[in-house]
Amino acid sequence: MLQTSGARFPTGTAGIPHDSWRIASAYAVLATGALTAAVWIAAHVTASPAVHTGGVFVHLTALVLGFGGVLTADSYVLRWAAGRLDLAAALSAVSRLHVPIWLGLAGLVTSGCVLEPNLASTMTRTKLALVLVLTLNGIQAYSLNRHLKARGDLPLTPRLLTWGAATGVVSQVCWWGATAIGFLNAQR
Repeated sequence: MLQTSGARFPTGTAGIPHDSWRIASAYAVLATGALTAAVWIAAHVTASPAVHTGGVFVHLTALVLGFGGVLTADSYVLRWAAGRLDLAAALSAVSRLHVPIWLGLAGLVTSGCVLEPNLASTMTRTKLALVLVLTLNGIQAYSLNRHLKARGDLPLTPRLLTWGAATGVVSQVCWWGATAIGFLNAQR
């Protein structure tokens, strides 16, 4: 363990902290800044019809990639909870899905910049809030995954089980909520 200012951090192979809340907080600030920049761009860009159509295609493709990854990851967790898969296998599968999930989320945010969202709409603002919560939840989920892997074959504590369940519920509420709002906004 690395000692820094009285705080203890698990260390990687080079003695570098890889699971501190300081690092997670830095990622959260960067992600919030990126989402803020995307909203600013969306407010200041007028897309041509061709760019808008391309943006819709990228948006739907990114939704399939990101949300599909989340649903697949959750299916592994549910298989573990049902006793049909061991925890190590479930965590390994979920770890492999982090990249497509993050790429999907990045694609959604990027393509959303050219879809000319109505930023004055309460529904759009709610969707943006859900995307922010989803992003922050994803950042802390990485830390949760590392904590779970570190347990090895030890039974999970009630704290870790609660943390995992809360992470899954927040993820599902945000993904489904943002998807539903996007669908409703597209009907207008």
